[in-house]
Amino acid sequence: MSASSDPLRRHPERARAQAVDSGPGAETSPAAGPRRWLPTLARAAVLTLLLLLAGALLLGATALALLRAQPGEWALRVGNARWGATLSAPALIRVATHPLGLRVLAGRRIAMRAGTLAIDAAPGSAGATALVVTCAPCVIDSRVLAARPIRVARVVATLQRRGKDDLHGTLRVDRVPLDWRLRLDRQGADLELRAHDVPMADVVAAFGDALGDLRHARIAGRAGVEIRVALPSGRFAIEPRLEGLGVAGLGAEALLGAAPAPACGRPAARALRPTSWVARAVLAAEDQRFHEHPGYDLDEMSAAWSGVAEPDERRRGASTITQQLAKLLYTGDDRTMARKLRELLHASDLERALGKARILELYLAIAPWGDRQCGAEAAAWHYFGRPAAALDAAEAVWLASLLRNPERELVRWSGAAPPTTRLAAIAHGMRPLGRAARARLAGEAARFVPPPVVLARRGDPDPPSVRAAMSR
Repeated sequence: MSASSDPLRRHPERARAQAVDSGPGAETSPAAGPRRWLPTLARAAVLTLLLLLAGALLLGATALALLRAQPGEWALRVGNARWGATLSAPALIRVATHPLGLRVLAGRRIAMRAGTLAIDAAPGSAGATALVVTCAPCVIDSRVLAARPIRVARVVATLQRRGKDDLHGTLRVDRVPLDWRLRLDRQGADLELRAHDVPMADVVAAFGDALGDLRHARIAGRAGVEIRVALPSGRFAIEPRLEGLGVAGLGAEALLGAAPAPACGRPAARALRPTSWVARAVLAAEDQRFHEHPGYDLDEMSAAWSGVAEPDERRRGASTITQQLAKLLYTGDDRTMARKLRELLHASDLERALGKARILELYLAIAPWGDRQCGAEAAAWHYFGRPAAALDAAEAVWLASLLRNPERELVRWSGAAPPTTRLAAIAHGMRPLGRAARARLAGEAARFVPPPVVLARRGDPDPPSVRAAMSR
């Protein structure tokens, strides 16, 4: 090899430096290694993060595309107007209840306002896995159930899939068991809940202190219910069942000889006869099956709780005259299930202790009739200037028509289009009049002119009673 072709011979100083660096006594700098591999590692890490981010974005975009609601599908808006998305509610439910999702949830403990939720897996039917959620103790704070929180010793719910669009399980609140089922389709879901043959005393116990004095009552009988809810419309139907209901120990016997003073108006000098026009009209307007039911009317309750018509459009309410008397005497009128249960049980106690004649007598003595008038006697004097026993059939029908919501009905009667069709409906329900007599009375009621005290309200466009009624 020639000297000109050997670079070390041409540059002897480079050869000496190389010999020194590579000699047996040479030392390697501690930073020399990291200087070589750190940049490579950093580039690899950044590339990996970018790939993961791209994968996550791709996965998120794919999931969003799969969850996005299609035209005509039950949809939920998630996020805000700028960054949100409209997602398919059925798809979200399917993902949340997928077996993989259930396995992820199993074993978790979640602290909530109601209590600590213990989520566990358990063997289900047909070899499937069921999710079991336990809350013990559990505080249920719902203004639909009660005016104050209900403390329940133990609530257990189970969930299992029969298919991607068919979920079912159980719900046990203290000693009250229910079965539930949720069936999905593109437009929505149908939820069914059923309770079968539950001791009524167990139902009362599940409400705890929310029922107040009823916890010490002696309660017999068994109950059941079937609830159907359509989502997302919220249309519902409730079919209650009661067998052998009996209540004692609530003090209804005290009303046998002593009449409670009305909250307003003048007390009646003497009781109205059940055959009076006012008594007949009140039964036709408020409770046509008064002499047939045991204090509650399950058919009326089912019809009123059907969710088909608005409350204002119902011909009659769900409460019997006995239940209305219980509301006036004991329970008040808040719109909770606990109050309705108290009303039902007090009504059963009133029926046992008093009988039909005394219940009707008490109701006519204290029922509110608007314009700060309570009791049929006070209302008759206020609106017609004579005692209730002296009213004719058409006047009695008009007076009874106010009971559904007195202040609101007075507003309607003082307006340009009085609700005369309701008078005709009440007239057709008057018993024991024959068909021809009821038809004549309905025609007379359709032409009825309200008393001057009501017509005078037209001169005051916004009296306090009108403002109160229209705010309801």
